[in-house]
Amino acid sequence: MDFPYHNEWNGKMYETKQVRPVFVDEPDELVVITVYTYYF
Repeated sequence: MDFPYHNEWNGKMYETKQVRPVFVDEPDELVVITVYTYYF
């Protein structure tokens, strides 16, 4: 999912932040393994 960011990260300005979760959908719960974040 992309979000408007319009902010500085790690000394550089970015317009968009993208969040990509990696998860496993178990019968009784949703288990988040990790979340990747990209700035562009």
